[in-house]
Amino acid sequence: MIDRWVRQELEKTQLPDVRRTNRFMKIVSNLSNNPESSVPEASGTWAETKATYDFWDSPYIKPAQLRKGHVDATLERIKNHQIVLAIQDTTSSHDCRSRS
Repeated sequence: MIDRWVRQELEKTQLPDVRRTNRFMKIVSNLSNNPESSVPEASGTWAETKATYDFWDSPYIKPAQLRKGHVDATLERIKNHQIVLAIQDTTSSHDCRSRS
């Protein structure tokens, strides 16, 4: 099942066909519902896992195409605001202390 917010966020994403667009939305739903999981864990089945890796490996899908729908949705959301904060967490989970 594709989450409603994913459909809204990515509705302007233009991929070569509806099947690939729906696959992209399914992948985003799976991964966002399980953000700390591996792709196989988030996908749930071998078929979904394989479909995800096949999608990413497709020569017909370009990263810019995947970003465009999200960028368009973000610009639409912020256009009515005078101030938009673009906060970035630059902390690292790595232990940077020297080891003895």
